[in-house]
Amino acid sequence: MKKRILSALLAVLICVGMMPAAAAVQTYSDVPDQFWAAKDIYRATELGIFNGVGDNLFGRGQAISRAAFVTALVRMFGWETVIPEKNTFSDVTSDRWYYDEVETAVANGAIPTASRNFRPTEELKRGEMAAMLVRALGYTSLAGAINSYDCPFTDVTVNKGFITMAYDMGLISGMGDGLFAPDATATREQAATILVRLYDRLNAESTQIKTAGNRVMVRVETPEPKEGTELPTTPLESITELYDVLRQKKANGQDMSALVLVLCGGGYRTIVSSSGQITSSGFVSAQQVKTILARSNVRTYYSQRYESAYCVYEPNYYQTVTVWYQSERSLAVKLQLARMFGVVDYVLE
Repeated sequence: MKKRILSALLAVLICVGMMPAAAAVQTYSDVPDQFWAAKDIYRATELGIFNGVGDNLFGRGQAISRAAFVTALVRMFGWETVIPEKNTFSDVTSDRWYYDEVETAVANGAIPTASRNFRPTEELKRGEMAAMLVRALGYTSLAGAINSYDCPFTDVTVNKGFITMAYDMGLISGMGDGLFAPDATATREQAATILVRLYDRLNAESTQIKTAGNRVMVRVETPEPKEGTELPTTPLESITELYDVLRQKKANGQDMSALVLVLCGGGYRTIVSSSGQITSSGFVSAQQVKTILARSNVRTYYSQRYESAYCVYEPNYYQTVTVWYQSERSLAVKLQLARMFGVVDYVLE
């Protein structure tokens, strides 16, 4: 009996000896526990978004370069590396350490390409950081629509829509007294904090529930088709209007985590005669949409303006049918926007 116990203990000790040692937790000598961004800095490091600057230092208080921020952004999104045949910017060539990251960010829409220079080694400005975040999320067109909205900061004139969006979604905050300081340099700890916030929102799980019950619902009405229009514009939950509703709920002090997003699970069909008159319109179920899309003469499209899918077909020679419907792509975009505001539960009607 004693031999069996000794043998068992020996086996356990051997197994323990073979187990890999626990990975050491990264610490930085320049980031004390009481520092306001300490938690986010260490989390960004654990997630692989940020590295230190060497010698056990994070680089607290140091400005972050445009190339370094783009590198962290690519890591955070986990984008697959994109290497074009020709470099996009004259000052970002293939021999630079940040070449792959900059080109990958360009391919994913995070960086505009109107200029031939990226200025990779220059210090990143706070306004530029906000714009890159919103572009990376795929909201460039939406930011253009929001450019006319009231901005919460009195010192913002450039990238107004981008900064307003980043603020509305809780990614950035001001400097006090109604100021954002868009031309001020972004520090490494500011960048780490913002990217951790973004990571958490993106990786929150959207959960479909059967019914909203007595909970407050977030709903966007489908517009009625207009007579005489060549293509009835009845997008489901237009992205700009959905943003407006979410923004208003947040401004009113709603607990966003308690809200339920209500989306159409099917589509909205409009039948137009050859003379341009609307003969009928109304909602169709998800199964009806599936049947319609299986037709041989259906032409499918996607509107980035509304972030909504639609199809067109002619059931006969005297009618044209347009169906705006909920596609996997449009659903994903709307759920992402809701998560950016903290709304994770949704219902498909």
